[in-house]
Amino acid sequence: MIVSLQGQISDWKYGRGIIMGFINELSDSDLDKILPRKKLNTVRQQIEELAIMQGNYVDALASGTISFDWKPLEDTSKQELIKRLSELDENLENALNAFDGTETINWFGEQKNIHEHISAMIGHEQMHIGQIVAFCYATGIHIPDCVTATMSLDG
Repeated sequence: MIVSLQGQISDWKYGRGIIMGFINELSDSDLDKILPRKKLNTVRQQIEELAIMQGNYVDALASGTISFDWKPLEDTSKQELIKRLSELDENLENALNAFDGTETINWFGEQKNIHEHISAMIGHEQMHIGQIVAFCYATGIHIPDCVTATMSLDG
């Protein structure tokens, strides 16, 4: 993998570590607590959506075209979310190992270079992390210590 993509994957791993911290440390009741949002209104649903979207981004690496197909996961237990996200992360890195940085992905008629594609995936995940943190503060869900330490947040 080229150095610039390695840097982006390091950024990705930072955010993914935060998501894994939420999965590992929150109780099922906190993962399923209703949040002040119309759709994707639990932490679990937001994490499920992250897995689905990452699958779309990874599929686009092979097909050359992004497609956002909403296909709910069959099992959203903590164990399955961790397994699915870990598999997607491995698939992402394996796919990028063969890239030289000149690849493009068709985004609805616009060609985005591979760095823009990966940046969009990272930005999407970071947006959800921010929402999850804000919702935890708003609804009284204890933010895991591993997340507060990583992000320098008040607990």
